Amino acid sequence: MMIPAHIEKALAEVELYFNDVSVALVSGEPLALATASAALRQAAIDFSEFLQRQTPMDLKSQSFKSRLKRLADGMAAQRESLIRRTVLVERGLNAIVPATLAPTYAQVAGPYGSLGKQTGAFKFLAA
Repeated sequence: MMIPAHIEKALAEVELYFNDVSVALVSGEPLALATASAALRQAAIDFSEFLQRQTPMDLKSQSFKSRLKRLADGMAAQRESLIRRTVLVERGLNAIVPATLAPTYAQVAGPYGSLGKQTGAFKFLAA
């Protein structure tokens, strides 16, 4: 059974955006990757909505199922590549700017937190 033309067109569009993300991942260009990822995300949303309007008979094609599985597996691989790239960038940033390793909040000094800094405005306290 052949894939209906309207489904083929929609699937080809998602595959095109998928390929754009793959190219951007290999090139390492962050702006191209952000643009391609946003386009792929929107195409995937549109495709999902499109498939929900189709009849089950339209979606029975074995070639459609295999292409869709290949696309899903490829997206999982892209996700793993993005995670690896994020770790690599964070490690590079930590090596170049060690201050990025410091925690955001001060370490607690005691059971009630750290002492505040003294400004020196008050020399003594009288009650």
